[in-house]
Amino acid sequence: MHVFVTDKWYIARKAGLAGLMFATCLTAPSLAVAQQAEPATDEPSQASRLDDVVVTARRREENLQDVPLAVTALSEEVLQEKGVREANDLGQVAPGLSVQNTTANRNNITYSIRGQGQTFGQNSPGVVPYFAEVPSFGDAIFDLQGIQVLKGPQGTLFGRNTTGGAILFAPKAPSDTFNGYVIARAGNYQRRDLEFGVGGPILGDRLTFRVAGQFLNRDGYTENTVNGDYLDDENRQAWRISLTARPFDGFENTFLYQDVSVDEGGSGLQLRVAVPTFSNANIFAQLQGAVAQQIAWGPRRLAANYQPDFIRLESQGWINTTTWRINDYLTLKNIYSKRDFAQGQSYDLDGSPLTVLHVTNPTGPDNTSTTEEFQAQFNFGRIDGVVGYFTEDNSSPLRIAFDTQQFVRIPGLLPAGGVIGAVNFNQSTSGSEAFYGQFDIALTDQLTLTAGVRDTTDERTSGPGQTFLLFSPLTPYPTGLTAAAGPRLAVEFQATTWNVAARYEFSPDLSVYATVRRGFKSGGFNANAINPADAQFRPEEVTDYEVGVKGEQFFGDTQVRYAVNIFYDDYTDIQRFVNLATVPASTVTRNAAAGTIAGIDLDLIVAPTPWLSATLQYTYLDAQYDSYTDALLGDLSSSRFPNTPEHQLTFTPRVEFALANGMGDLSISAPIYYQTGIATDPANVPNGNALVALSSLGTNVDGYTKVDLRADWRNVNDSNVSVAAYVRNLTDEEYITGTNNQLTSQFGTASYLYGQPRFFGVELRYDFGN
Repeated sequence: MHVFVTDKWYIARKAGLAGLMFATCLTAPSLAVAQQAEPATDEPSQASRLDDVVVTARRREENLQDVPLAVTALSEEVLQEKGVREANDLGQVAPGLSVQNTTANRNNITYSIRGQGQTFGQNSPGVVPYFAEVPSFGDAIFDLQGIQVLKGPQGTLFGRNTTGGAILFAPKAPSDTFNGYVIARAGNYQRRDLEFGVGGPILGDRLTFRVAGQFLNRDGYTENTVNGDYLDDENRQAWRISLTARPFDGFENTFLYQDVSVDEGGSGLQLRVAVPTFSNANIFAQLQGAVAQQIAWGPRRLAANYQPDFIRLESQGWINTTTWRINDYLTLKNIYSKRDFAQGQSYDLDGSPLTVLHVTNPTGPDNTSTTEEFQAQFNFGRIDGVVGYFTEDNSSPLRIAFDTQQFVRIPGLLPAGGVIGAVNFNQSTSGSEAFYGQFDIALTDQLTLTAGVRDTTDERTSGPGQTFLLFSPLTPYPTGLTAAAGPRLAVEFQATTWNVAARYEFSPDLSVYATVRRGFKSGGFNANAINPADAQFRPEEVTDYEVGVKGEQFFGDTQVRYAVNIFYDDYTDIQRFVNLATVPASTVTRNAAAGTIAGIDLDLIVAPTPWLSATLQYTYLDAQYDSYTDALLGDLSSSRFPNTPEHQLTFTPRVEFALANGMGDLSISAPIYYQTGIATDPANVPNGNALVALSSLGTNVDGYTKVDLRADWRNVNDSNVSVAAYVRNLTDEEYITGTNNQLTSQFGTASYLYGQPRFFGVELRYDFGN
């Protein structure tokens, strides 16, 4: 009977969504007729007040309103006004994109779009960041032309297969005119930042350059009462240089080098839930006391006894992009990149003054990543297209993956419980190779069809690797591990993905589109799995259906620009992680059966006057499992998708006007962000299983509303100087950005990482050149 009710509800959801899609398409022509019926006018009040937005979501420059995809575009001006300086800020300016901090580290970012992200321990993310068209090269946010958030599977045009979407970071390119800027920023918590960008010609337009840098420094805002240190500080430096050579017409080569360094004092993870377990019985009363004390303190004070706290990253990489426009019909493009990086961090994962679970990932030898992508772009009248080849190789050398201290109870060895150590050595490689092509055919002046296909082969290897148990944390671990030690695992995954779409333009200001896409995300290894059945997990696949309307219209003097889409995803072999009560502690990824995701994206700008505008961006997600049964946790079909808020909304009112007597321009904006609560772990709704009941206590976090304010005075007294004042998190909202849930393991703890407090500050900017 339960299955029958579920099936009826499932069919009703599909039928309702299909009806809404159909209604949208029927409504579009009537909108077009209504719009075309308005008499043309040249009155000043009808002039466009909104700038056109150019994006590269399909690997070529297009007007955002002409792209048959759901895209959120963030220009350089929007990034500046909304104070976006790091990846954690992106989710609050691009609804539909959810950002979480994993493993208690603010620098560990998990992006999710349409319920699809990254599972703990897996190799492949569902949402891939691209920098200068290179996947996973970095996300340093400074001196950018803009950021684009692409929603839904992106496989036929981009190098890396994804099921959820892609985030495109576009750095400013060298130009043939001298120009630049310097920004100084100061604020509370000893905020002191410096950013700059400068570039211009070396040999006219034949050789140009650009140099940019960013230095972000701020004291921590979470006090550790154990040692008096402050966690959650910011200390990062990044710089890049670009050179563009045009030795002859039609040929362009750009070399970009980027260096990023992070050296911070750790993240303020704090204990919030404790439950009794077999191992922690003798210290449970102390854990309860630590929870009570933490709640009394609130989120800006804690007691964590693991030292040293650190987060470190050293990354150096370069990208070489060559474009050769042979003639009006054919352009060849090649993108090669190489990046070396080493990172490490320490975690007090129990977030308490007790030694329950402490983990260090030492800063080890460099990981290396290289990519190569070749494209042939062509245009023959009504046919545009691209065919390409992509390959990627990643290598992590033999190293200490983690070094832990953990409180466990072992009958016969530690009958009352005690602290042991564990050291894991590991090595891994991964690679991807793909051939792809996509074509746009303009059948008429109004109707364009798109078709794309991609064949991908992904390879994964793991090992050699070993884990050593140390029955005293002071016991030295073996150092004789060789390449012959431990098991070696190797696997290959292959998939053919595709995309078909149709776009119909009723007028230059109104179009509708429909698309169907298949996405694929590789499987991988559970390198430390004890059970052979958990040694690896399968790929996941999604079929995405989307219809949308994009348009622009005047209602009297009010200009309105809008983009709305409805989507539905069939999602199979979904990858989900499970915490196991093993010694040492372990986490494995397994495949859930299937699920469906339906939703709506809305992007709306209203400009009633030349000086007043308002932007509304909203995403609704309805994510449900069709079936999900885990061998350990039972039936999880009623659980919520992790990191998937049902509602996300950003509303930004903005006023801008010229000051008298040529004193400059003043703008004031007040971005308001809202999201509903989320589950941070897969097992989050009680199902009669004792372990799920425990997990649920620590994985469901509340939604929140965050309000910012900013005022910009540009070109002060008709000069090149601009000043700004800002407040971020005006109401000092307390919200959770990451968790570590060990309630189902032998540790019995759940710890939370909170978002940033109220920040305020001032900026001084100087622009020069053309």
